[in-house]
Amino acid sequence: MVHVIDTASREWGRPLVDPLRRDARPWQGHASAQLFAALAALAPMVALVLWTYVLQESPLTVAGLLLWPLLGGGCLILWLLFLHILVSGDSLESLGLLKDRVWLDVLVGSAGSLVLLASKLGLQGTLVRFFPPSPPAEEIVELLSGLSRNPWLLALWLGPVVWIGIAGFEELWRAFMLRRLWRVWGGRSGRWASLLVVSALFGLAHFYQGPAAVVEIGLVSVPMGWVFMATGRLRTLIVAHALYDSIQIAFALIVIRQVTP
Repeated sequence: MVHVIDTASREWGRPLVDPLRRDARPWQGHASAQLFAALAALAPMVALVLWTYVLQESPLTVAGLLLWPLLGGGCLILWLLFLHILVSGDSLESLGLLKDRVWLDVLVGSAGSLVLLASKLGLQGTLVRFFPPSPPAEEIVELLSGLSRNPWLLALWLGPVVWIGIAGFEELWRAFMLRRLWRVWGGRSGRWASLLVVSALFGLAHFYQGPAAVVEIGLVSVPMGWVFMATGRLRTLIVAHALYDSIQIAFALIVIRQVTP
C-alpha cells in the first residue's frame, strides 16, 4: 500500500501526501496503480520528444512549432488529468488548482520567474566551462524570426502556447509525477529522492537543447519541485514558468530586431 500522511493543512499549502478521494476504489490505493499511472504519463512524453527531435526527418516550420506545443500539450494535460483522477484516485484539490488567493500565486510566481532568470544567468556562466556553447537549433532561429515579423504569431506564442502548451503542461506533469512517487515513497528521504528523479527526467526531456540545457534545467527543477512540495500550489509554478519563458522570448526578439536591418 502507498504511504498516507494525514496532517493538518497549511494556510498556503497542504499535506505532502493526503488521502485519496473518498470515492476512490481500493485498487487505486496500491503502489502498483500509482506507478502504472506514472509510466502512462511518461510514455507519451518520451514518444513525443523522440518523434519531434530524433525521428522526424525535416525541421518543424513556424506553424508546427506553434501547433505542436499547443495541441500536444493540451491533449497531454487532459491525459494527465484522466490518470490523476480516474487511475490514481486523486483529486484536483491535491494540485491546489481550486484554492483561493490567486493573487498570491501570481505574486509569488512573478517573483519566482525573476529568481529563475537569475539562476539561469549564474548557471550559464559556470556550465560554459564544461559544455562549449553551440549555435541555437535551426527550428528556434526560425521560430524567433517568425515571431519577430508577425505580431499575431507572437501573441499566440506568448498567450496560449506558453501558458497552456508549455508551462501548463510541463508543471502539471511535474506535479503529477511527484504525487505519484510520493504516494509510493512517502517518507522524507523518499520524497526528496522522488524530487531528484523527476528533476532529472525534466532535464533529460530538454536534451534537444544540448547537454548544458539538460544540466541547467535539471538543477533549476529541484527548487521548482521543492516549491510544490512545500506549498502544494500548482498555479505558482505555472506563473513562474510562463513568465520565465516569456521574458526570455521578449529579450531574444529585442536582440533580433536590433541586429536585423
